[in-house]
Amino acid sequence: MDQARYQEIALELAHSIVMGEYREGEKIHGRSTLAGRFNVSPETIRRAIAILQNAGVVIVNQGVGITVTSRAMADRFLKSFDQKGEMQVFQEELKRLLDQRREIDLKIEEYLDKVLNYAERLMSRWMDVGEIEVGTGSAAIGKTLRELKIREHTGTTIVAIVREGLEQFSPAANFILQEGDILLVVGSGEGQKKLQALLAKGRSLPKPQ
Repeated sequence: MDQARYQEIALELAHSIVMGEYREGEKIHGRSTLAGRFNVSPETIRRAIAILQNAGVVIVNQGVGITVTSRAMADRFLKSFDQKGEMQVFQEELKRLLDQRREIDLKIEEYLDKVLNYAERLMSRWMDVGEIEVGTGSAAIGKTLRELKIREHTGTTIVAIVREGLEQFSPAANFILQEGDILLVVGSGEGQKKLQALLAKGRSLPKPQ
């Protein structure tokens, strides 16, 4: 941000005092003279002098004019303004970092949404458990799970088999199916339909592609 003109004038006058152009106890030109020197309005000069008076650099007495009170305060005023400049740099850098962080936050949210959507699809896939019974006359009766090649045919996984009310989890590949067995199946709805067709009554087993 550009400094206001009256701030610039206050800085220039303080610099002149520090450099010895105006000494302590010496009067500075009147407002009208200063207005002509800096090519600004008397109001702008009044605001510049008000800053310096507030900083203890000058004093304004009615009928006397503007008098320099402290070179040390003028020097301190200049240094404090330099610090304001540093603060402005800090603010701008902080703003840049905040903008950068917002961009990173948006990226994080974008990828988080992707991960959550993927996880939701993955979980729904693996949590979709169905029960399929080996019916009378099924071509799967007397066959082992290895022979049936259920995963190859349907893309589903047999996680357990219920026989006469007893569950056998993670059945071995040599497990032989019997009529009435209930298969606990994990997989998509389409895959479970394929398995139902595979185990259907009187249906012959397809050859895996």
